[in-house]
Amino acid sequence: MARSKTEAAASKVQSAVALGGLGASLGTAVAPGVGTAIGGSVGAITGLIIGDGETIFPLDMVAIPAYQAYMINGAPSLQVYIRAGETLMPTGGNVEDVQQVVESMAVGDTPKPRKKTTAYQRKYKKAFAQVKPKHMKKDGTWKKGGFKAAVKAAHRMCK
Repeated sequence: MARSKTEAAASKVQSAVALGGLGASLGTAVAPGVGTAIGGSVGAITGLIIGDGETIFPLDMVAIPAYQAYMINGAPSLQVYIRAGETLMPTGGNVEDVQQVVESMAVGDTPKPRKKTTAYQRKYKKAFAQVKPKHMKKDGTWKKGGFKAAVKAAHRMCK
């Protein structure tokens, strides 16, 4: 089920609020007061711009949780490797709905139809099975030149 315009707008507002808060906290760390206002504004505008659109990553990236941004040089609890060309799609909290849509849009692999065996192939198979024991050793391996001779003999029988 597709999201309505109201749900999409609400998602953008939530993204703007979240990124605004993150920007404000980062701005406060740099310059309390002025940095808070600038960081919050930049974060909110960024949230409105990218909050509800698909993002295609132009190069390989590593993502960490936003609340652990101060650990960029440390060891965050979770790291996700993102390959170039992968797409980040906003779900608005409706992960199941988005998964259904993506699965329905996926191109299914249709197996190629199996080719029908010809009459000659069926005759050759029977003839080869009859000739094979004559060209095999007792231990189950082929005699020297046995496979080639068995093939020729089976073809001769099919003519």
